[in-house]
Amino acid sequence: VIVDAYRMMYTGLDRTLLPMNYEQGLLGVAAAMLCTGIATLAACNRKLNEKPAQLMRPEAPKSGRRVFLEYITPVWKHMNFTAKSTVRNLFRYKKRLFMTIIGIGACMGLMMVGFGIHDSITVVAKSQYKEIFKQTAAVTLDPAASPARIRNLHRIIDDLEGITDSMDICDESVTLLKNRHERSARLYVPKETDRVFDFLRFQDRVTKEPYDYPEEGAALAEKTADMLGVGIGDTIEIRRGDTEEPVPVTVTVIVENYVNHYCFITGETYEKLFGEEPDYDAIYLKYEDVSEENESRIGEALLAESACESISFTTDMQDTIDEMLKTLNLVIWVLIIAAGMLAFVVLYNLNNINITERKRELATLKVLGFRDSEVAMYVYRENIWLTLIGIVLGCFAGNILHRFTIVTVEVDLMMFGREVLPGSYVISAVITLIFAVIVNAAMYFPLKKIDMIESLKSVE
Repeated sequence: VIVDAYRMMYTGLDRTLLPMNYEQGLLGVAAAMLCTGIATLAACNRKLNEKPAQLMRPEAPKSGRRVFLEYITPVWKHMNFTAKSTVRNLFRYKKRLFMTIIGIGACMGLMMVGFGIHDSITVVAKSQYKEIFKQTAAVTLDPAASPARIRNLHRIIDDLEGITDSMDICDESVTLLKNRHERSARLYVPKETDRVFDFLRFQDRVTKEPYDYPEEGAALAEKTADMLGVGIGDTIEIRRGDTEEPVPVTVTVIVENYVNHYCFITGETYEKLFGEEPDYDAIYLKYEDVSEENESRIGEALLAESACESISFTTDMQDTIDEMLKTLNLVIWVLIIAAGMLAFVVLYNLNNINITERKRELATLKVLGFRDSEVAMYVYRENIWLTLIGIVLGCFAGNILHRFTIVTVEVDLMMFGREVLPGSYVISAVITLIFAVIVNAAMYFPLKKIDMIESLKSVE
């Protein structure tokens, strides 16, 4: 499923080989056997140390103890009987408490990873191509074009209906170096820095603090800086081509960016570094109508001029990412189904064990006049509280797991978003609650079938 998602970024991958990694497979089997083996030995060892006569007797219910809330007198005093009994029962069965919380937390965490992946990739299309780079098309100039032909192309752009703004850019491929790290990047040099923010947004990803375009030194994209291991104030080297000597420049700003590696400098800085003026080999365009018909009209008009080597539209990149998101929806469903199975198995087994161990207690409640629905709510209240606690802990665990997953699956040229949107927390919590409600509904029938007389009979 994940390979299919990656395939969206490449062309010609009609089939993919998925060889079995036997080393990782054996490690997985060994880990599963170790976990189940240790759990089984621990359970058996406890029982085998008891006397046979004791094993033939039904296990005595766990004795109740004072819980920490009882020591907080104002709180405990204002709690009703139902709340007090629920709190005491929760802490009376500590193993079930921790196992339920961990199981529900894992369920919540898995679902947050699924929805978080969707959020992280959605932010790429939304931020990169609508907020950071604001142009709607980029024209690449023919390197062999004469100045007269380039001026004619500018006249065509100015005369084309619908185009509201344009700006010349030097977009050059360079290599950035720091110690033993090197990274291919795009050197971004605007011809007019006073107009650059009509086409570009400079800000910090976390704080959203806006930055000025660096008059001296260079600004680096966030992932570029991370992969080079540099921060503000550090010095990196820029190398044009494979033969030229690299030149040093100071990093003055680190900015939000998601696609490609970028180094931003001014034309004056470019001249100081390389001793020549930059070659403004691209033109960024802005227009309002992004329909297919309008972009076809603009493309045909510009490509008719020989100075225009190619034109790329922002909508094409957005469509590519939208297609990738459709593929990732399958990943999300896989994680949701896995999380649901985990929640169902954990809750069903723990509830089943809980009812079996407390059969005499629940039968006593029936004898005292509790109706089936009241006995069910006696158990359900505990499950609901444990589910809610598990959801809260799952939010923290899911956030950590999501961050690890996103950093792991990123490719070199792309940085995914790092945050899970609030809506994903809500949806994950609601789905987890739905699974818990389904399990509770399934447990109503075993509770209803408890026979008061048989359960209270002596087995001596």
